[in-house]
Amino acid sequence: MVKRILFLSLFLLIASLAVKAQNVVTGTVVDRDGNPIPGAKVEIVGGTESTITELDGTFSITTELPAEKVRVLYGGMQTKVKKVEPSMVITLRETTWWNREPEKYEWLVSVQGAFPESGVKNPSLGLMLGRVKNIGWYVKGVYSPGKSTEGDYVSYPDDSDMISYWTTGKDKRSFYAVTAGVLVRLQSPVHAYVGAGYASRKVAWELADGTYFKNTEYSYSGFALDYGLLLRIGMVTLNGGVLMSLADGCNFVGNFGIGVTF
Repeated sequence: MVKRILFLSLFLLIASLAVKAQNVVTGTVVDRDGNPIPGAKVEIVGGTESTITELDGTFSITTELPAEKVRVLYGGMQTKVKKVEPSMVITLRETTWWNREPEKYEWLVSVQGAFPESGVKNPSLGLMLGRVKNIGWYVKGVYSPGKSTEGDYVSYPDDSDMISYWTTGKDKRSFYAVTAGVLVRLQSPVHAYVGAGYASRKVAWELADGTYFKNTEYSYSGFALDYGLLLRIGMVTLNGGVLMSLADGCNFVGNFGIGVTF
């Protein structure tokens, strides 16, 4: 009786090993012209088994458990993940700036500019810093310092007390915005960004006595939204979007930039 049990146990063990050995994944790796790619690495997704393609691009991997997907890697080609099929053919495409998949987080440094808005005569300049991959983050700041301009004497009535102020025609105007948000890759190499922060525009007129009168009609400060698109061309980035201040209505400022990733 004991011998029968031992014999049966041994038979079941051998049978299970034989079943495991039957999980074989085979296929061929080619380029988009159908030429075989030798030396490509093929690995089981979620497993430890892997192999290298032969001179004719074929491969065979024996697994202990049924495999669902394989991953193929080859220098200069896009990494590809494919569902396991009988005698499958896997086509790899060359990696270009348009289809490059990000492999790791990279730093982003970009010089920013803002189109002069109504009432601000000198352009705004600044920086955008962040980390990019599929999802990342950024902080941005743009600033245009106050600038005086010459002009003729004009009379400006103060509605609060109806006293007429004489201005020299000189004024001081400034704009700045600070925002932070997220970067999301839509499709290589296009990313969308959206953020929020604070924006302020100040316009002050010089009075005849040398003091400055703040023009509240053209000045605002408060909550701002920041949104746009970022394009990656190799290491170079180009972005364009809008800074929208929600203080005192909606005020829009066009924003653009050029930078690098590393």
